Amino acid sequence: MKHRIPPKSPSLFQELFSRYVFLLILIYGMAILIIVGQVKINFIDEALQKAEWPSDTLLRETLGNENVLFNHAVKDTLPTKNIYHLMLEAMTDIRFDDVRSLFGSELPGFSLYNTKIFIAGEGLDYTNLPKESPPPPEIILEKPSPKKPEKKKPEPPANSNMKRVVFIYHTHPWESYKPALKGEKNEASATSYDSDRNVAMDGAKVGEVLSENGIGFIHDKSNGWGYNEAYQASRKVVRAAIKKNPDVTYLIDIHRDSAPKTFTTTSIRQSRYARISFIIGEANPNYSANLYLAKQLKKHLDKRYPGLVRGVVGKTKYDGNGIYNQDLSKNALLVEIGGVDNTVDEVSRASEAFAEALSAVIKERTK
Repeated sequence: MKHRIPPKSPSLFQELFSRYVFLLILIYGMAILIIVGQVKINFIDEALQKAEWPSDTLLRETLGNENVLFNHAVKDTLPTKNIYHLMLEAMTDIRFDDVRSLFGSELPGFSLYNTKIFIAGEGLDYTNLPKESPPPPEIILEKPSPKKPEKKKPEPPANSNMKRVVFIYHTHPWESYKPALKGEKNEASATSYDSDRNVAMDGAKVGEVLSENGIGFIHDKSNGWGYNEAYQASRKVVRAAIKKNPDVTYLIDIHRDSAPKTFTTTSIRQSRYARISFIIGEANPNYSANLYLAKQLKKHLDKRYPGLVRGVVGKTKYDGNGIYNQDLSKNALLVEIGGVDNTVDEVSRASEAFAEALSAVIKERTK
């Protein structure tokens, strides 16, 4: 009979080494799990924001599997959406119901179509979208020096005693109108740091009408920054205002369009008005709420001033700032009042109309 040789037992070194490796893997594994658990997966939120699924579709996809009655309540003609569509959109940013997502970054000039028309007013299409004005060379090359403090004009009646819920400001404070600068060297570029002849006068008119309607406001005329840093600079101004004034809920950034008068002017009841556009930043978590506010304002304006609103459009980070400080409030808007060729009277009428609509919406929400 052959005797079997008993297997060699592992040496003490081998046993200690294997335990060390196991312990090391365990520690690193736990560390990785903890780190992953702390990471916020933002792409899911972003995909949900961009999906814009109809309420019926969301209802069907979320509750339809649990209760078949929901499926019968929804028409079969609605587009089919499911979790796989959401995952694909989140990972690739490609949406089969939007051709822009396929070609936007590949074709020269196609980035224009990253702008989304939520509501088109009369005459608005992808050939004449609202667009921020390019700065003149002197603003690009030289950072303008801060303006000397002006003597404060008296506030509208009772505004100082009201709860100030609206903050009006201007990210591009140099934007002006050619008729307001007639005969001056900056007429061609329609730029000025004179707050009585640039978009600050729009803000002053809006504040005046808000006050007349019993709504307190703050109008900030800060300037002194360049074009490329404009939104970073105005963000600091807005955040400081919110911190100092906790009642501030509505953030209104007033600009003017670069489009010619053909697109930015309309006649209402035999008077000429500068047309208004609402810009929504799609890359912010308050995107849906801000869009809802814009739709409410348009609804009010359409009743009293039909044709005044050019449209409500959304801009991504590929065709603009994409955020526009609108992540700081669920009631934040970028408002384009008129274009480079509009007169002071046309702009003043439009500013008054916008303020009336804003007053009406705020009052409705506070009932």
